[in-house]
Amino acid sequence: IALERGATAQRPFTGGDVLPSTAWHPEFDDVNNDGNIDLFVTKGNVEVQVDSAVRDPNNLLMGQDDGTFVEGAEDAGIVNFNRARGAAITDLNLDGMLDMVVVNRTTSINLWRNVGTGSAEEPKSTGHWLAVRVRQPAPNTDAIGGWLEVRTGDHIDVRELTIGGGHASGQLGWLHAGLGTTDRADVRVHWPDGEAGPWMTVTADQFVTIERGASEPSPWTPDP
Repeated sequence: IALERGATAQRPFTGGDVLPSTAWHPEFDDVNNDGNIDLFVTKGNVEVQVDSAVRDPNNLLMGQDDGTFVEGAEDAGIVNFNRARGAAITDLNLDGMLDMVVVNRTTSINLWRNVGTGSAEEPKSTGHWLAVRVRQPAPNTDAIGGWLEVRTGDHIDVRELTIGGGHASGQLGWLHAGLGTTDRADVRVHWPDGEAGPWMTVTADQFVTIERGASEPSPWTPDP
């Protein structure tokens, strides 16, 4: 099914090496805010395994409207041949566009800032977005084990509230949702004990906090 949908991470897509890939860290998120979930996969040889590719670049598989994926690492400018391991896709500068951190073996990390369709001087998001933080009383204040639903039209995007994932990786903070051309969304939290909160309508392109028991989310603005 994965191959039929274009998720072709089993061998290097560039670099000339035809041996099988070694994948470490998969992460799903909408890196271009078009409303389709994308898949990033870190890859790299264990050490000098002769049966696996040595030149094994990470995949950035861009989700399409029809549910398929298209390789986008070259267009994004992130192709390299480091031996990658863990990673995090997160909005480091709080501009609504997801950035990328990759930890490599025997060399420094890679850090990529997302500028969308703009430039470093003038970043520009491809689509609308929403960032949500969830809170409930102690001890599990971040509601780990719950679920966040983001509804736009007939489509519902479901995200698990978690910390760890992939290879020796994890992050805690804002849950990001790309909304494409939609300028608002409905959000709802399924709390860890199974209780479902109410649907709340939220305007796009902002950060909001959902407190358990609240009837509407609270906006949050980053410091200048």
